[in-house]
This record gives sequence, structure tokens and C-alpha cells, in this order.
Amino acid sequence: MARPVLETLKALLEARGLEARLVGGAVRDRLAGREPYDFDVVVVGPALRLARELADRVGGSFYVLDARREFGRVVWIDPGGRRFYVDLTRREGEGWEADLRHRDFTINAMMVDLGTFLAQETFAPEDPLGGLEDLRARRLRLCAPDAFRRDPVRLLRAVRFEAAFELEMTPETERALREDLPALLSAAPERLREELAKILEIPPVVRTLRRMASLGLLEALLPEVAALRGVTQGPPHIWDVYEHTLRVVAALERLMGATVETPEIRDLPRLAEAEAALAPWRERLAARWAEEVVVGRPRRILLLLAALFHDIGKPETRTVAADGRVRFIGHERLGAERTAERLRALRFSNDEVEEVALLVRDHMRPHGLARGPLSPRAIYRFFREVGAAGVDLALLALADTLGVWGSTLSEAVWEPRLQVARTLWAAFFEAPERFVRPPPLVRGEDLLALGVPEGPRIGQILEAIREAQAAGEVTTREDALALARRLMEESEASGL
Repeated sequence: MARPVLETLKALLEARGLEARLVGGAVRDRLAGREPYDFDVVVVGPALRLARELADRVGGSFYVLDARREFGRVVWIDPGGRRFYVDLTRREGEGWEADLRHRDFTINAMMVDLGTFLAQETFAPEDPLGGLEDLRARRLRLCAPDAFRRDPVRLLRAVRFEAAFELEMTPETERALREDLPALLSAAPERLREELAKILEIPPVVRTLRRMASLGLLEALLPEVAALRGVTQGPPHIWDVYEHTLRVVAALERLMGATVETPEIRDLPRLAEAEAALAPWRERLAARWAEEVVVGRPRRILLLLAALFHDIGKPETRTVAADGRVRFIGHERLGAERTAERLRALRFSNDEVEEVALLVRDHMRPHGLARGPLSPRAIYRFFREVGAAGVDLALLALADTLGVWGSTLSEAVWEPRLQVARTLWAAFFEAPERFVRPPPLVRGEDLLALGVPEGPRIGQILEAIREAQAAGEVTTREDALALARRLMEESEASGL
């Protein structure tokens, strides 16, 4: 726990004679038997100044989240690398109960003195709205009828809390959500992005996506995904684009380590074979999925977004030939464009947008590699063009295959695709110096010394040498120079 930070905060409060309470998520999590990492502290007094001083005392980072409301954040990283958040805000209203009634849900409207929280593992919270009873009864209930209107991002938080704590909205809460749904997009895009990212970290994602769809939230937040419902596909697909997409998301989540069973998973009997195929590289893949592309958002979220968006280009590219064949020519390119538009609208970072768009644009490439013998040159070219994302594409392609055929998937179709994934993972993790970044045997100045004129031809010859390295045809500097001379002679002979 962030004990050093909380103890320092307690000392600061006592030294300044300020009254404060720990409110919300940390109280809820402790009562639910979870270890909190996010602490909301309400202060009767100058919360921003206190937050800045706390950050200075513990060596943390300080951020102003809302100057008008005196709302500041301290981020502290413990010696083990775990990140903790302490949010300090000035109390609203004239008393503690009035402040609690301004909160979102009753389970987040319990509070406790900081000293009690630090001293006791179990405690009786101050709970005028009955949040503890709701938590035990697995109810999600609004603190006030206008809670959604006062902060529309709470519409998404409702389904997130349902998923995270296995709760069910009360009828009054669900009715208020449906009535206030039009206000969702008035919330700041950055806050909507944060809620979406947190939802994608709670397995099983497909359950929450279906819940969002039933409430109208999916159409409001991700209209391109909602538009996939009812878009039919021809053989070998056995589901429409929307149901196919949900199974791809479910398969990908399982392959990344989720264990919760869902009906979608039961539709994919060969999933265990894919899990076995990635087993030799699971630790290294898991480390990659855990990498934060930006602070607080691991790559696994980007992979799930790619699975969710991978076919959003299909409704606009759907055609039916005279023989009844349904086709989606160019759906991956258009899908990448639509993906980038949506993620930019939600204020994802440029790096995140580019990575997810690449996965959507190239999600068909591993399928193409499975159509014939996979040569060393083809492996090298694949990683040259997609980089490290190639290992993620291999994973996405397996999930996509499972989501196309389901229980009808034959050995003849499945085995070549499984072998492509194994080969790509082995190439990336076991032989990167051959297939991903071959060490340079010669450089541009060596080619200039051979008489190659300055210009694009130098880059072309260097690339041909790298391909030959991947193919095992060139292994030494002498081999590389010999190949360069031969390519020069061929160019001269052809008049190039």
C-alpha cells in the first residue's frame, strides 16, 4: 500500500490543523477485500497547495486536474515500481454528507478518517447513503437522481463498476442512464478515453461490450463498432461482422491470459491449441503486452482495440457479386483510416493511434503468409514492413481465424495458420539478428568505394544484402561485397 505517502499526508494535515477524509474507491476497495492503489482525499481547506507540498515531501509528481475545484493529483512510485495515485480535492457543500451526495454511486460515497484507514484492516465507514449495504448486495445505485447529468462520464463508469465488482444497476439507475445518455459526448474526450481504457482491462471485455450495446452506450461512444450489427458475411464466416468481432476480442483476451469463461469462448473449441502454440514465448509476449505505450495504458489495451476495430471497414466496403458472393475489398485499409479517426477523437496519443491503425491495416497479412511455403525472405519482409507489431499481428490473426470458422474450423485451414504464428514468433524472439534487424555487413561508404553512384541505388543494394542475409545466402562481408558487385553489373548490363 502507499503507506509512506498516506502517513506523510496525515502528518501534513495534523501540522496544519486541517480536517480531511479518505473517500470513495480506496474505502470501497478495502471493504471489498482489494488492495487500493488510487486514493481520494477530501480536504476542508486548500487542497491544491496541500497536494503540491505532499508531492515535494515524498518525491512524487504533482498535477493540477481542476484549478477551480481545487483538485490536484500526486503520483508516487514505490521502490517496487508500483504506481499509486493520491487525489486531493476541496470539500463541496457545507458538510460531509452534502459532499457525499455530489458523488456518483453509493459504493463510492463511503468515507473514513485517514488515521483509522492506516491503523485498521477492517473498519466501519461513515456511510450515510448506504453504500456498504449496496456493495454487499451487489447493487449499483446513484447518490442522487441528477448524478449522470452533473458528470456524463459517469455513464461509462456505471458499466465499468458493474463489470469490476460484479454489480447490477438498480432499475432507477438504469432508467436514469438511458434518459441521460445523450449527454455522454458532452464529456471531455480525454475522460471518455480513460474510462474506455479501464473497461478494456476488466475481463471478460465482451460481457461489458454487450452490456454497453444493450444500454446504447456502444453506439454513442464507438458508433463504428455498433454499426457492425447485422452486417452479414458469406462463407466461411458463420457469424455476422459484429458477432465475429466479439469472438475475436474474446479469443484475443484469452490468448493474453484471461481465464473467465463466456459463451463466445465456448464457440471456439480450437482456442486451446493456439494457447499451446504461444506457450514457448508467453513470458516474452506477456512482457510486451504489459509495456505502457503511454503512462498508465499497457499495450494489451491497444491489441484489444485492434480486435474491436479490425473489421469496421466492412460495412462501407460490402458488395455482393452476381453469384451471391459477399466481398469486402479494401476493408482493412478503410478500417485503419476509420480507426485512426475514432482514436484521435478520443485523444489517444499519436503512438497509440499509429500502432492500432497498423494492426487493423495489416491484420490480413498473416493469413496471406499461410497460403504457401513461408520463406526466410517473406519472414524478413514481413518484419521489415510492420516491425515488432508483427508478433501482435500473428496473435490477432489466430484470434481472427477462430472467429471466422468457430467449431467448423478444419485442420487443413488451421494448421498452416498456426504454423505461421509459431514461425513468426520464433523468428522474432529466437533469431532477430537474421529476420528482424540483420547486422550490417557493409555500409553506404563501402558501396561508394565500389563505384556505386550516390542516390537511391545505394539503399536498394543495402536492402538486397539484408534480404540475402535473412535467406542465409550472405553471411560474411565478403559475401555482401560480392553480391553488391553482381547487382552493380546487372544494373549496368540492363542500362539502369
